[in-house]
Amino acid sequence: MITGELTTIARPYANAAFEYALEKHTLTEWEGVLFSAAHLVANDKVNLLLSSPETSSRQLAEFFSEVLSKILDAQKTNFIRLLAENKRLAVLPEIAALFKAYREDYEKIMDVQVVSAIELDNSYQEKLIKKLTHRLKRRVSLQCKVNPSLLGGAIIRAGDMVIDGSVRGKLNRLLESL
Repeated sequence: MITGELTTIARPYANAAFEYALEKHTLTEWEGVLFSAAHLVANDKVNLLLSSPETSSRQLAEFFSEVLSKILDAQKTNFIRLLAENKRLAVLPEIAALFKAYREDYEKIMDVQVVSAIELDNSYQEKLIKKLTHRLKRRVSLQCKVNPSLLGGAIIRAGDMVIDGSVRGKLNRLLESL
């Protein structure tokens, strides 16, 4: 299936899980379970199990429930069972991603990726968080990476927005304008 189709299939499940978790004040727990289950689906052997016609929905639900038993309660087990019965366990990565997006939107949080030529010290990261929080009107969570090929500066990605303040980016723009 195409990714768009998977997202369409995953959306009602992610929405139901989010609404339930929001009502019960268990967003973090549900997100953890969904990401753990999604990680399980990403395993090649589990993927073979999911696509095997010999494996019943009940067996799949029991397998997931057993592997995730330490983080499942009755409601989360029922959710896994529902996904298994509807043959939707394979869309758990999309369900987890949508759930995370719903939570971030609700909590006004945004993950921002910063790729810089050198490692950013804590004081610079704090200044960057403050400026981005003001500009984006959301709490910001930074993920910093180093890429020396940028020569200097940084590239900031926040959702659909990209700010290319790298020396390499500036040189490329200069070359394009010539």
